[in-house]
Amino acid sequence: MTANKRYRAGVIGAGAIAQACHVPGYVKHARAELVAFSDPTKARHKEMAELAPGAKGYTDHEAMLREAELDVVSVCAPNALHAPISIAALKEGCHVLCEKPMAITLAEADKMIAAAKAARKKLMIGFTQRMLAGPLACKELLSKKALGKIFSIRVRVAHGGPLAGWAKDKWFYDPAQAAGGALLDLGIHALDQCFWLVGPATAVWAKTQTFAKKTEVDDNALIMLEFVNGALGSIEVGWTSKPGFNGIEIYGLKGSLICDFNRGVYLCGGTASAGQDGVAEWSTIQKNPTKGGWDVEIDHWMDVVTGKTRLTMDGEAGRAALEAALAAYKSSRTGKRVALTRPG
Repeated sequence: MTANKRYRAGVIGAGAIAQACHVPGYVKHARAELVAFSDPTKARHKEMAELAPGAKGYTDHEAMLREAELDVVSVCAPNALHAPISIAALKEGCHVLCEKPMAITLAEADKMIAAAKAARKKLMIGFTQRMLAGPLACKELLSKKALGKIFSIRVRVAHGGPLAGWAKDKWFYDPAQAAGGALLDLGIHALDQCFWLVGPATAVWAKTQTFAKKTEVDDNALIMLEFVNGALGSIEVGWTSKPGFNGIEIYGLKGSLICDFNRGVYLCGGTASAGQDGVAEWSTIQKNPTKGGWDVEIDHWMDVVTGKTRLTMDGEAGRAALEAALAAYKSSRTGKRVALTRPG
């Protein structure tokens, strides 16, 4: 690889996330050239022609992988297709950025990890929330032990659901294509955030619910986590939410850290009293917590591909979040605590 090499990029799946993140990211990147995309829906081809006029459209991703001589591929297809498409791209010698969840079974996730290793190519999972300014500020403070020993983390990620206004079609609500609802769509981000910020977990308790939407998948879920270090975690995700708190709360023996995606990141010290003599000492850490994310994801990915940045959102991270999500569904079905065999 030369220092000036431009990487030939392709995108498989031309729906909302491709159009909002991957396609514009490759188009603007100096080291990438978006040469091809694949989507079976012709309407997507018209939309893509406006976003990436020079890219060749395919209805068959296998033909694209054979013919387009690609270096990097983004997999933005429905969840059930993530593993087979990623494995096919890796076997064709491409570095792969796969949207979350990386797969719908652990066996598929393991095959993806093995395929990347066999091909000696990089496999990154699109945990975009790690690239937001708010969580990054939290990560930096935790690396400095600013809160002391962590005993609790709470994450809430909720909105009104994929439709209307976001998703290009209804596959999110189809169990065969999505393999889960709000828990797998949003909870996978929240689980990854917990593992990234606090550390590995040993067990999961959860309850899923289909509360308001006429769908076969869950539209709300609550998850509890037990961490290796003794901390506890709670996650709330949903597709029925009006505007409200979205973000991360982390509590340690020396202080508290609040990442409110609507308002900013705040560090709080002082004393919390059972009486009326408590003193709260607030300081603002980050005023724009949602800066970054999709806007910088492809920049980060290309830095990984070129060796400028170390790969951390790898297949193992994707597998850890997937195992916890699948364990949460099992817990909801059985009403029991589910141990994690490979702590996240």
